[in-house]
Amino acid sequence: MKLMNNTSRKVIAVVFIFIFTFNTLAYAGYNPSREEVEDMIDEVAAKRAIPSVILKSIARVESVYEHFNSDGSPKISGSSIGLMQVNNIQGGYDSGKLKYDILYNIEAGADVLLNKWSMSSYQSVSCVGNMDPDVLENWYFALWAYNGWAQSNNPHMLSSYGKRYTYQQLIYNIAEREYGQKINNIDISYLPQSGKPSRSLVVPTPSYTNSGNIVLYEKGDYVRTDGVRNEYQLRDVPAGSYIHELEVNQLGTITDGPVLKNGYYWYKVYVDEKREGWIERNWLLRTGDIEYGRYVFDDIAFHWSRKVVMKLYNDGLISESAAFYPDNIATKEEFLVFLSKAIEKNGNKLPISEDSIDTVSIDEGVLPFSDAGNIHSWAVSYINHVNALGLLKDYNGELKPQDKLTRIEASNIIENIFGENKAYANIDIKTIFSDLSQLNDEGVKAVKSVYTNGIMAGKRAGSFCPDEYLTRAEAAAIMVKINEKLGSITN
Repeated sequence: MKLMNNTSRKVIAVVFIFIFTFNTLAYAGYNPSREEVEDMIDEVAAKRAIPSVILKSIARVESVYEHFNSDGSPKISGSSIGLMQVNNIQGGYDSGKLKYDILYNIEAGADVLLNKWSMSSYQSVSCVGNMDPDVLENWYFALWAYNGWAQSNNPHMLSSYGKRYTYQQLIYNIAEREYGQKINNIDISYLPQSGKPSRSLVVPTPSYTNSGNIVLYEKGDYVRTDGVRNEYQLRDVPAGSYIHELEVNQLGTITDGPVLKNGYYWYKVYVDEKREGWIERNWLLRTGDIEYGRYVFDDIAFHWSRKVVMKLYNDGLISESAAFYPDNIATKEEFLVFLSKAIEKNGNKLPISEDSIDTVSIDEGVLPFSDAGNIHSWAVSYINHVNALGLLKDYNGELKPQDKLTRIEASNIIENIFGENKAYANIDIKTIFSDLSQLNDEGVKAVKSVYTNGIMAGKRAGSFCPDEYLTRAEAAAIMVKINEKLGSITN
């Protein structure tokens, strides 16, 4: 199976050069906002299978999220450069990019941290527990090593150096204070009274641990090698011997894994008839899966909704674009466009009796809302379609198409499609969800409809959360269920 020819690989290389160049130009000489920096760190952490809170807290301690000085020059301290204060004295990274490309600097910082992690995972230095990278507490020695194994970071020697906190503790403090993420300390009685711990030292993982929320992959996922390194290795078994060398952007398909071994999650990857082997999750970027194909949106590879979004795409309900923005709040307009496409795909036949809703002519084309002018031109025909089916009968006067959509508003619209599920007529929905007391009878009826028809569930255990907003990912998941239910009824 040949996954990609040389021409395609060259195209990808050109695209990545462009992305790096754009990043350099976009931020050259000035610091982006903290939110923008955190978004970039989140992106890199997800790709590199590093707990995001660890990487963000390092950036906070190292540079206070600043890559450039006030005069526009890169922030340099000795031989350490930029946002992540990457020490390039050994020349392992591109100095120009370290200075002027923030995203590259973050990638290099992640690479440095992973190198320090590998020292512990292969026990060339001390380690914590089984070195599961998804356990925040297991990163203790990697953090110490990121700061150069300074003796002052031995908690037994703080007073000797006049320090209040070790570097590791500074990271923990930032994680808890600024990100609400508690990281429990190891038992420091295992550490020597002075100096660096020995390589044979294995400190138990603390009894209480916290997840790093590392995203793992699945069999059948399409992946490519990715990172600041120029070459990657396939091994015969997890943490075994090298058997094949791969270039960056090499495509493959996961055939086995994950297997936790020596501090890494390993996956068996099929490249072609001659190359198959095991590689660390850190150097694999998911690009699609065998069920839904190549992901046509750049921002869903690590998102829980990726298959939901791709199902909508494959069903023709959404179109390809650079990004889907799954965590953005859905507007009423966006939701109604999705809904119109789902209904039209299923022949405009609604399961509820036409006698129970007020329908108008689809050809009438005049929206009865005083703010119809606020509807984007590309959405007008879709909203007219939904309105003509009588699904917007609850909106009198104003539609407010650009408002964020609440879960109860979505429920009211969906209830107009499916009505009551008579198989569950005797269920008291208030015994399932404890937060419906503020809703009127119509609202309670709508929640019961969407729940018993299998369209929407609770947001949290025992709570429907009617006033919370829907994200685009949640709206997509709802639309998949609507599409499937309409299909099962009309076919």
